[in-house]
Amino acid sequence: VVSVSSVCAQTMAPNDSIITETLDEVQVSATRATERMPLAFTDMSREEIEAVNHGKDMAQVLWMTPSVTMSSDAGMGIGYTGLHIRGTDPTRINVTANGIPLNDSESSQLYWVNMGDLASSMKSVQVQRGVGTSTNGAGAFGATVNMLTEGIGAKPYGAIDVSAGAYGTHRETLRFSTGMMGGHWGLQGRLSNIASDGYIDRASSRLNSYFLQGMYAAGNTMVKLITFNGKEKTYMAWDYASRADMLRYGRRYNPSGGYTDDEGNRHFYSNQTDNYHQQHYQLIVNQGIGSQWKLNAALHYTRGNGYYEQYKVDQKLYKYLIPTSLRADLVRQKKMKNDFYGSVMSMSYDNGQGLSAIVGGAWNKYDGDHFGRLLWMGSPYYWDDNDEKQYSAITIATDADHEYYRNNAKKTDGNIYGKVNYEIVDGLNAYVDLQYRHVGYKMSGMSQEYDADKQQRPLMLDKRYNFFNPKVGLTYQFLPHHTVFASYSIAHKEPTRNDFEDMMAETDVVDPKAERLNDLELGYTLNIQH
Repeated sequence: VVSVSSVCAQTMAPNDSIITETLDEVQVSATRATERMPLAFTDMSREEIEAVNHGKDMAQVLWMTPSVTMSSDAGMGIGYTGLHIRGTDPTRINVTANGIPLNDSESSQLYWVNMGDLASSMKSVQVQRGVGTSTNGAGAFGATVNMLTEGIGAKPYGAIDVSAGAYGTHRETLRFSTGMMGGHWGLQGRLSNIASDGYIDRASSRLNSYFLQGMYAAGNTMVKLITFNGKEKTYMAWDYASRADMLRYGRRYNPSGGYTDDEGNRHFYSNQTDNYHQQHYQLIVNQGIGSQWKLNAALHYTRGNGYYEQYKVDQKLYKYLIPTSLRADLVRQKKMKNDFYGSVMSMSYDNGQGLSAIVGGAWNKYDGDHFGRLLWMGSPYYWDDNDEKQYSAITIATDADHEYYRNNAKKTDGNIYGKVNYEIVDGLNAYVDLQYRHVGYKMSGMSQEYDADKQQRPLMLDKRYNFFNPKVGLTYQFLPHHTVFASYSIAHKEPTRNDFEDMMAETDVVDPKAERLNDLELGYTLNIQH
């Protein structure tokens, strides 16, 4: 990768207000770990993020932190990437930005492709391994990724970052800040374009995004309005290639979109793509109350809208609401539109003499529509007794954008928690963290599954889950740079949409169970400041 950066004025100017800097950190203080807590975690500063940020997804940026591995469908760390921590998959990793949950409510996974160049707007990131502290959003089994977006800074600046690499990969980022105007107001933003052809055949990615924030600060009060978005178009590389495929076609072979015509020629559908636009809004208020209390409150809203398009071969037409036993090749789109909104709040106390406490909670609501449309259908056919394809003389007409399923999902997620950290004697800290979480999940409409009589199954679900997640532990610093800790935690995680749909395909009784994790941690930390 070749990178060029041009900067006007001072980008890392120290804030001329210690109060402003302190209030900025309040956004994540309720959900972040400290050295006094019995947790395994790693912090990445702005400087450390910049050193490895060349436009790749956050999963790639966090790759070298302990116990982290990542996957990339396209092979370039851009597009569809996955973060795996302690061997757990992305659906079991809680991700927040400024304390606000980012995981998709139904899959429990964060799709980094929807937030291109997010690393360029990060002030710091903390990765907590294991259950971690109580936080908002999805249940954390493998880890918690806690992100804090960058501050506005005291002085104005402008910057252009350009990166280029192999396989047609390039990034262009424009950044700016007004600094603090009149000591109270500030505006800061970023505009990014990222593209890559991908290492895997046809696994191209086109990502456009922006980040914009305005801030007002006065005394012990800070108010921020943050909006950021991502718009992506990626050619699918989800299907993966077998070892036999790679030996036959090469390591870069991508089977997605492939089909064979009647003459035996192999083709690939040109628009086998995923398309999505996600828009985020965050209104954050940080308030200092005296020297010992701090309040953080936030409202958030996220709008998602997109689809993926596929060429599918040898499809049973009755599964597309076409009453026939014939089959056909076809092109379909699976679409979704969703709204996610809610609020988070926390109050923290620190007496500066070894006692700190936090109470907080969140309420979030998800409302998402799913539907499928048939865009094109080839000549219908059937397989004869000799397993030969025979085209039918029957003509089947369908409406433009023929819809073959539609359903809606609503999910409510609320939690309250309380945390206390107390220094019993010099160097010995006790930690208690108690969280109650309620999840309500409803689905209505028609599914994509069919029963033995070829009748479309309804998707009618109403499930509720109540979780109690306690965490206790001790931390002991026995020498200036040496710390040991022990902790025991319990975490729960509700089923995902796929859990319900996969069970529906196999049985009439759809009742997947919640997961429970008992996490015993023993750790030693050597902290040497350079």
